[in-house]
Amino acid sequence: MICPNESEADTANGEQHKNSTAMNGHGFVPSGNAETEGKADKRQQQQRKLYKADENPPFLLTFLFGFQQVMVSLSVLVSIPFLISDEVCPGRDRDQLRVRLIAATFVTCGIGTILQTAFGMRLALLQGVAFAYIPSIKAFMSMDQFRCNATIDDFVPPEVYEDKMAIIQGTLMASSCITFLIGATGMVGKMTKFISPMTVSSLLMLLMLSSVKITVERMEKHWISLVMAAALFATVLYLAPLRVPFPGFANGRFRCIRFNVFGQFPYLTAILFSWSLCWLMTVFELIPKDSVARTDKNATQMAIQNAPWARVPLPGQFGNPNFNIGLFVGFLVSAQTTLFEAVGNFHAVASVSEERPPPSHAINRGIMAEGLGCFVSGLVGAGVGITTHAENVGVVGITRVASRVTMLFGGLTMIAFGVVTKLGAVLSAIPDPLVGVVLCTSMAMVGGVAIANVQSVDLHSTRNVAILGFSIMMGMVVPEFYTRNPDVISTGNSTVDQVLKVLLNLPMFVGAFTACVLDNSVGGATRAQRGLRERGVVWERPADGRDVYAFPEPLQRFLSALPIVRSLPFVPREKAKKGKAIVGKHSENSV
Repeated sequence: MICPNESEADTANGEQHKNSTAMNGHGFVPSGNAETEGKADKRQQQQRKLYKADENPPFLLTFLFGFQQVMVSLSVLVSIPFLISDEVCPGRDRDQLRVRLIAATFVTCGIGTILQTAFGMRLALLQGVAFAYIPSIKAFMSMDQFRCNATIDDFVPPEVYEDKMAIIQGTLMASSCITFLIGATGMVGKMTKFISPMTVSSLLMLLMLSSVKITVERMEKHWISLVMAAALFATVLYLAPLRVPFPGFANGRFRCIRFNVFGQFPYLTAILFSWSLCWLMTVFELIPKDSVARTDKNATQMAIQNAPWARVPLPGQFGNPNFNIGLFVGFLVSAQTTLFEAVGNFHAVASVSEERPPPSHAINRGIMAEGLGCFVSGLVGAGVGITTHAENVGVVGITRVASRVTMLFGGLTMIAFGVVTKLGAVLSAIPDPLVGVVLCTSMAMVGGVAIANVQSVDLHSTRNVAILGFSIMMGMVVPEFYTRNPDVISTGNSTVDQVLKVLLNLPMFVGAFTACVLDNSVGGATRAQRGLRERGVVWERPADGRDVYAFPEPLQRFLSALPIVRSLPFVPREKAKKGKAIVGKHSENSV
């Protein structure tokens, strides 16, 4: 079997390989297929198929698309447990704790994805861990009674770090109830009226900036982080269009099939390459025995050997849940951060799925599903809440696969990853410098989203530019000032002092609060100039009755027959408009 290179294939097939993804639909391009020029031109003119939310691709493709979505978010799913394990200071038990956290994270995100896809928005949305909770945990763990300086070689009694995890568990469960109630009561619509894109952009930009210190602390441990960073940027920016040849079988004969492996799996490719390089340097003794880049560390090997092959993360694995008011307030701020980000992602996935903008009942259910997912996260001890990942929404737009069934398969895949504990133990062995690179690139995406979010704002207005810049600056200055002067505020009430300590150490809260207050109190700009959509926009169901946001027809008829249930803000109750497909106006400027 001869596989021609791309230039030869292009010469043989005329224009066949131009817009190859549009021709094939899934990134697979058979090479050397001598079709006529007319057929090639006709195929190029065909629109790539879009799998709508209520359509089902073939079974194999459904599984592959779901698996791909999991691979896209794999880096974040693994990196957050690393950060939590470092914050609670488990000493030599660090790797064992990471295994438990990774397993709980995969199971939680799998359950959350199924809830969101089947009950919540009912669109192709994958739920992943939310980095917004990490600053709250860091601020909480910096208090005197929880501060710890133990290293990886020190023994820390399990009850010490498990008590910290129990506090995180209980507080997360309590804060998730507030998120659930915000969705169940329809409050999310009222809240977003006061939240402009400038507030959200300030929040996201400060979220990225607050991760700089954590990222540098991990990347500076070894130069292998620079190698992975180069590999990751190469796969994302330079190698993404490259189609790698693979042997395949089609039309009754073996032939070469080209697959866009770098464009589809950039994170996975870079991690495997860098991790393999660490292994080779370990095998050939090219790095010192105490290097953090080695793959044969005793603690890592013991964690893999002692991990069971299968284990279901059970509720209360760190003991009875506990509660702390300071951390609770911090988690509320983190939850609101993810809430506003989620609403923006809801509108984004509806747009790339070519569906109408999500109605209020769908958004309310989506927030309820996130609240339930965060409660499950606290129940099984994952450590942080969950939210919708913007990068997975981007994958939906690139692949044109918006089928909710693919996300159901993705959710089941994550649950399987969490139950197979051995896999979690292997993932926990990823060297810290590589985790730092993953975190760096993930937060870079958050910063990019923050910049893109203000495209609907009139940046020619001095008012808007001043509010945006001042809020970001305040979000950086106030936490730094309070860190250097921790005793500057003393109310005489220890509980109030604890709450203020957590809040004033959160750049996201300070910046977003400043932007929100200024944007709603300073005049001189219309709603359109502030990036807000028009008021009074009403949407109705299409005339054909198709509504991806509604429940299945039998359940929908049952709910519609109950007047009390029908009046709830999260139950679909729209009626089809005869003779018209959709009424109303949509603006992507909504938060």
